[in-house]
Amino acid sequence: MGDEYPIKSDADADYLQKLAKYVEEKILSITAKGKLPQQLKSEILAAILIADDYFNEKEKNEKIEGRMQQLVSFLEENLNKEH
Repeated sequence: MGDEYPIKSDADADYLQKLAKYVEEKILSITAKGKLPQQLKSEILAAILIADDYFNEKEKNEKIEGRMQQLVSFLEENLNKEH
């Protein structure tokens, strides 16, 4: 879409680009390609922040799932040894 949105963040620039690309792809999937009206810019910034929350929670969830799988494997191993 070609617009730039200044964002103050401690996050890595590449990560912010990833978020912006994710939001842009979602917007383009539901709108005709072209310039967005000015009033949508704040909504896009909000969407980027929401995408950040989503990516952070997704990463946490993946770590938890991985740890749960490790624990299940550990329990299965130990239960199989006892029987």
